[in-house]
Amino acid sequence: MVKAPLSKHLAMQLDHVSMNFGVEAADDKDCILSQEFFCTPDYITPEMPAMPSNVDWHKDNIQCPKSPEKIQTFKSKRQRLGFNAGIGGDGLSRYRTDFHEIEKIGTGNFNHVFKVLKRIDGCMYAVKHSINKLHQDTERRKALMEVQALGALGYHENIVGYYSSWFENEHLYIQQELCEQSLSASKLSKLYTEAHALDAMYQIAKALQFIHGKGIAHLDIKPDNIYVKDGIYKLGDFGCATLIDKSLPVEEGDARYMPHEILNENYDNLDKVDIFSLGASIYELARGSPLPDSGSHFLNLREGKLPLLPGHSLQFQNLIKVMMDANPVRRPSAKEVVENPIFYRHQSKIWKKGIESQKE
Repeated sequence: MVKAPLSKHLAMQLDHVSMNFGVEAADDKDCILSQEFFCTPDYITPEMPAMPSNVDWHKDNIQCPKSPEKIQTFKSKRQRLGFNAGIGGDGLSRYRTDFHEIEKIGTGNFNHVFKVLKRIDGCMYAVKHSINKLHQDTERRKALMEVQALGALGYHENIVGYYSSWFENEHLYIQQELCEQSLSASKLSKLYTEAHALDAMYQIAKALQFIHGKGIAHLDIKPDNIYVKDGIYKLGDFGCATLIDKSLPVEEGDARYMPHEILNENYDNLDKVDIFSLGASIYELARGSPLPDSGSHFLNLREGKLPLLPGHSLQFQNLIKVMMDANPVRRPSAKEVVENPIFYRHQSKIWKKGIESQKE
């Protein structure tokens, strides 16, 4: 059941921003309305300040580099600005001022992700920023939906942590928790065992139980968007997130992990779309090869016809099969997945192994 306050909060905030983008301001108070929504100014991006080249960024207790000196600027009168201008009062880039960029760790169709060091606290983070400038209202609305979903959800152990966001030169920047890696097939060095697959399924199902309870659907669950940090699986990338009650626009994610109904624009069971996608993701990890994006096998998976997985238990395969049922009504809820007896047996085995290892 969707919680009315969250639905109203997201819808009202997005409508408010949509109405005011591109409006020319008559004075300083209204000149960057979109930035006031995020309580941060827009920034320009100067050249990257020089950084020492002999620092090993993988070591602990790194001495935090000094922030660049602020540039003293003076303007007799600020020009009338819309969303497209945006210059910070000190003329500095927030991204370059607050962070030292270490390396690119991810890229997609719409965003780059960088590993960064925050100068003021000396901690590592991931910062995602849009590749293209957000000129169109539809682009800005989509970007704001991700930020609003992250802000509304708050903390959960199995969701990639969100810290802050801001616009800079019409690009959206999102500061998030830095994880070790995703479950992308290209990044896994070996086939996923059933035990590891069950761990991933259980923890991401807990994340889905949490976000569905908040009235939000993710709509882009896939191995690329499941991350690992200190042995904990975390769901990330809420770029397609929307409200389950369909009061906000719906944009589905990667078609390889989408069920038949959403590809046919049937949005009646958006929470069950996430269940199908999680089942498809775990199925891909267990089989050890990417799912097809077309052809007969693509169609068979959406009809619930899953080839057997050699070396895996029938209980495990049956759970995946019911999660990928062609009828969304027959798929379990996230809560029902979490409470499936297979996880009790799995946890019991881990507990017994731990006891045995202590005895040795």
